[in-house]
Amino acid sequence: MPTQYNLANKRLLALAFLSLISLSTYAEPTDTSNLDLTQASLEQLLVQEITTASKIARQISDAPSAVSIVTAEDIKTYGYRTLAEVLSSMRGLNITNDRAYDFLGGRGYSSPGEYSGRIMLLIDGIQMNDNVFNQSYLGNDGIVDTELIERVEYVSGPGSVTYGNNAFFGIINVITKNGANFNGTELALSSGSYHTRKARLTYGKRLANNIDILISASGLNSEGQSFYFPAFNDGDPAHKNGVSRNQDSQRNQRIFAKVQGNNWLLSSGYSHRGKDIPTAPYETDFNSQYLYNDTSKFVSGQYHTDLSEHLKLSLRTDYSDYFYQGKSYYSGEKWQDSATGRKWETDAKFVGSWFKDHQLVLGITYRNDYERKIKTPAVTTDRGRQSTSMYIQDEITLRNNLWLNLGARYDYFTDDGDSVSPRVALIYEPAPSYTLRLSHSVAHRTPTAFEKYYTDGSTQSANQNLKMERVAATELVIERRWSNRSRVLATIYEQSTDNMISSTPYDNIQYFNAKNTHTNGIEFELEHHAQYDVHLRTSYAYQNSRDAEGNWAANSPHHLAKFNLSAPLFHHSFRAGLEVQAVSHRTSAQDTKANGYALTNFTVSAQQILPNLDAALTVRNLFDKYYDHIAPDYTTPISVIPQDRRNLWLQLTYGYK
Repeated sequence: MPTQYNLANKRLLALAFLSLISLSTYAEPTDTSNLDLTQASLEQLLVQEITTASKIARQISDAPSAVSIVTAEDIKTYGYRTLAEVLSSMRGLNITNDRAYDFLGGRGYSSPGEYSGRIMLLIDGIQMNDNVFNQSYLGNDGIVDTELIERVEYVSGPGSVTYGNNAFFGIINVITKNGANFNGTELALSSGSYHTRKARLTYGKRLANNIDILISASGLNSEGQSFYFPAFNDGDPAHKNGVSRNQDSQRNQRIFAKVQGNNWLLSSGYSHRGKDIPTAPYETDFNSQYLYNDTSKFVSGQYHTDLSEHLKLSLRTDYSDYFYQGKSYYSGEKWQDSATGRKWETDAKFVGSWFKDHQLVLGITYRNDYERKIKTPAVTTDRGRQSTSMYIQDEITLRNNLWLNLGARYDYFTDDGDSVSPRVALIYEPAPSYTLRLSHSVAHRTPTAFEKYYTDGSTQSANQNLKMERVAATELVIERRWSNRSRVLATIYEQSTDNMISSTPYDNIQYFNAKNTHTNGIEFELEHHAQYDVHLRTSYAYQNSRDAEGNWAANSPHHLAKFNLSAPLFHHSFRAGLEVQAVSHRTSAQDTKANGYALTNFTVSAQQILPNLDAALTVRNLFDKYYDHIAPDYTTPISVIPQDRRNLWLQLTYGYK
């Protein structure tokens, strides 16, 4: 990064500190901690406290960024089985699946096969990206069942001021349910297409001493599908006319536990998934076993207290690890590689309200990635590192309807140097039902251990000279709320990146720092809770992402449209949820085209069809559309990957109070 850029950032940091001279008391936000979001009106959601946008309690309507929410009721109504399905329904986000992982795209960036998706994933405020590939696990490799999710928050735009490294294009925060939401034992049995079976057992309770307990375990097994890949219909008898059989199965196990009191929280999670890969990536033998095993674990402790009338303290410490193992065959010879990542992190945050019309947030974070090991037959490397961060934020009330949000963060990495990330936002309410937000922010991402150090001795080589990448974004958000039941949001943004980490084509893969890229776009979102319990949510996003030569970014759709409508049926005995998702055409880096598509999903659910028994039936891809996703370079010669045709999912849930 040019010296002038760093100097400008440091001047902005100095400005943020100087702005703290006149700090004062700040009114406490409305207490909605006991709000049942599954039954909440839109107006209640708008004043619900969220932790994502500023990592302190605040109202959504006052957040400096555009916020979208999917609630537990939405997850149930539309039959979402994975976090990837939840996110694909949200404003401006899209999912690419290569039959191995689900890759999240947003704000014009959606490069297939890029393990580091540049949108940070949090579970109850704890970062879930692993520390080897920096990947978010969104499918059946994720750590939390969707039935345990209270809500999913998406905050668009750079978020490094509060969350540091990798909060590049946005933040996804998954808030899990409490034991009181279950108030007993719940057993769920599910069956679906492709010989898929799942079972989940959950116990949750709030005890008489106000301690809340939640523990859940689940398991899934799926035989998967057979696929026809024309590129392998080449006359080679080993390729069996291009049909991949019995190479798409998967199985997973999950455990999640959460115990909390009035001002403390302990949580932990475990996930293991084994997945067979049908696409023969990295030129492995077609129609022979290629198995991915991904295992993730974490444990976290949080403590919150009031040190004085005007000073609050929040402490968090967590440990997590990740293990990957791949097994495949090259010309009949077995190939194994693996990766292991272990880290621990601690964060202390102070919220002060000493002076009038200001609220100050001060924090310090220490992280130790003490193991980032990659092992291939060619090389074994383990490059641990440490980082220390300090951040500061001031929310200034200029008038009773005008606020200024200033923040900055300093990060130091033992292997990649330091970075300063500033943010400034102006929030204005010209009338009680209107909010305007104008913000400019800068974020950074350091190279991952995989990008910087991985080599297999033939197709991919390391590049230890990789530098961190940065993005600068400006965004205007206009929001209107009325009738206590409706919300309209419109946003226009522009962002540019510097030193974007990219890769050369397959067979000679090496990550490098590319020239600047530029993206601009607009997004709209409408939510309406009508009479008779009818709910509507719809969004549209236009994004135009170009590289330094002006070329259209790979796998970046210009248009994304979402439509969700739910309503009760038969005197509220059933509830129907209709969803349509439209994605325009995309092209690969090699100019392969994947046509646009529109998918229709339909779910009908019923509560208490028998005492304590609920049921739900979901049909995804209702009209049996054939559609493809752009394939990563490493699946050569396959250029597009077929996605699921019409498939069904039936779930029975028995709750014993």
